[in-house]
Amino acid sequence: MEPDIFFMPLGGGQRVGASCYFLRLGEANILLDAGIGTEKGLVFEPNLYALKTSCFLQSLNQIHQVFISHAHMDHVGYLLKLLQEADMPAVYMTELTALLAKYQLYDKIYMLGEQQAEKRRLAAQTLLERISYVSYRQSLCFGNYRATFFQAGHIPGAMMVLLETGRRKILYTGDYSLSETPLNGGCLVPEQEGIDTVILCGLHAKHPDYKRKENGLYQSVRMACQTAKRGRPVLCQIRQLSKGIEFLKAINHQNQEHIPIYLDRSVMSVIERLEQLGISVLTADNHVAGERLPDRPHLYLTSVDRRELSSRYETIQVDFSLHEDFAEMKEFLKRINPRQAYLVHCAKEASREDQTIEQVLMLDGDCRTQITFAEEEEIYKL
Repeated sequence: MEPDIFFMPLGGGQRVGASCYFLRLGEANILLDAGIGTEKGLVFEPNLYALKTSCFLQSLNQIHQVFISHAHMDHVGYLLKLLQEADMPAVYMTELTALLAKYQLYDKIYMLGEQQAEKRRLAAQTLLERISYVSYRQSLCFGNYRATFFQAGHIPGAMMVLLETGRRKILYTGDYSLSETPLNGGCLVPEQEGIDTVILCGLHAKHPDYKRKENGLYQSVRMACQTAKRGRPVLCQIRQLSKGIEFLKAINHQNQEHIPIYLDRSVMSVIERLEQLGISVLTADNHVAGERLPDRPHLYLTSVDRRELSSRYETIQVDFSLHEDFAEMKEFLKRINPRQAYLVHCAKEASREDQTIEQVLMLDGDCRTQITFAEEEEIYKL
């Protein structure tokens, strides 16, 4: 007898931020990601109250496993709060994801010198010690289901999770990318696995004209280098740490004039650890930023607020997307060809006249996939 399977987005449904998805596999209670979001400067979190007042459980201690797809804050930023309330769940992610998550959830508290930072840091350290590392292609058995992990691309350490119970196979993608990014290759598409259901993070599922190669990464690189060539030092302000490292990798590739690039501790500490794990980022043009910086034109990269430098520097706010684009999403779904796909992490359409991925695939005779744009706090029987 096949177990009942239910799915409930707690955050990150038809909006970006606070990605957190509940999955009930028979008697197993699973969370996929635990993120936060920001909107108009305010932080928002997944709605765990909706889960605790549902028919599935009454306490977060009834959650058995948590799988974290990657280390962007909209997928991992709520993890510490979750673990403060939920004593029981085991947490699984790759070693690289744990490295990046540890910096953003733990080291950064100490570096910013906040009041009572050391106390918070030690509490965070205790919680993060509960993380178990997994590797790509590794499978783990959890009684009534098996989990297998696949490379997702997007950022270093990102993983997809394939969950198998009975004859059912459910793939949670997290954020993924078919194409290479500055720091790693594309995803490994598990198209031979006979997957019948996909829970897909489809940021651009309603943006048919979006093409990833036209995103803001290389425009930001060109702007920074051109400003420095005109004789001005440039402060590159990057909120997402992993984007800062990707930005540096792209600049190093384009920096034919050998413009000096200074990195503050918020960036350098993680890069050094990535290098120890075999991910090459630094070049001879990269330097650790000290108290004194040169007068000649240079770039200064930081992931923390350095407003005190704004009078001296030309400031660039760097942001870009390394998510799959519309064409990649279509290719991904066609290669797996699942019976059903639940789309989450979707940004709003740019125009009401734009076609969604659902409307495009409905016209494709080779595609059998029924698509649902999953709403937060709604319960779906898979």
